[in-house]
Amino acid sequence: MGGEITPIALPNSKQFYLENERGETYLIQISWPLHWQDDRITDRGPLPILYIVDGNALFLTATEAAWRRAASSHFAGGGIIVAIGYPLTGKLYDTCRRSLDLTPPTESPIPGYGGADEFLDFINNTVRPAVKAQFPHLSCSREALYGHSYGGLLALHALFTRPDSFDCYMASSPSIWWNSRCILKEARSFLEKGRASENGRSPSLMTFFGSFEQNTPQWNDEPLDQYEGRKQIAADLRMGDNVIELCEMLRDSVRLHSVSLHEYEGEEHISVISCSMSRSLTMFFEDWPLLH
Repeated sequence: MGGEITPIALPNSKQFYLENERGETYLIQISWPLHWQDDRITDRGPLPILYIVDGNALFLTATEAAWRRAASSHFAGGGIIVAIGYPLTGKLYDTCRRSLDLTPPTESPIPGYGGADEFLDFINNTVRPAVKAQFPHLSCSREALYGHSYGGLLALHALFTRPDSFDCYMASSPSIWWNSRCILKEARSFLEKGRASENGRSPSLMTFFGSFEQNTPQWNDEPLDQYEGRKQIAADLRMGDNVIELCEMLRDSVRLHSVSLHEYEGEEHISVISCSMSRSLTMFFEDWPLLH
């Protein structure tokens, strides 16, 4: 002990790599509640699993938020966090790979984009079985998919095109603006089918955004021309209005168990991640089933 300096080790966690059908490598990181002595607990009931994309940036955020819930009066035992990321060193995002993985296909292909279906197939057919193999003595009660920005767009695409895949879809600041808001076409198609889930359980949708994403203030010492340019981009993207309008469109659908919308005052596109992550896992781990 004493003055010895060692690397920080994260307890109750593990990571490994998986490859998709094209031989591309993904980093899979998993964490579980701190009160578990190990990952082979046999005396627990079915537990929730939360899958997160952009795992390099969000794994620690989600893990610490989940662990902190143990001090809550409403703690329900926690759940398993699974983050799906990339083999990276010195950065949090692989811009090229996430642009491909997290955006839906389009009628006219866009180079470097539109690989969401293949990515979702990888999650369903490779990641989920590999995760459950790590916990062979546990059963799963429900599963959710969380994504932010492009990841939020992916969550919406997954909901609209394969609603039976997860029990809950969490879209934090989803990039609804992408490709002329083409995700709204998927939303309308989803609504037109007008029937409940094939498995008898309709999924829930959680959405989030920060008030400063669309109505951005001028930062201290920020040049006026820079602020005006940023303000115009925010107005064009319509992050808040897009989410509000989508939720209004979906709210009374028989295909959804519930639709929730949370706006966080004073948060912008990056800072809102911590807010939406904490609220997502709290509602999914402890406040389930969600109210209509």
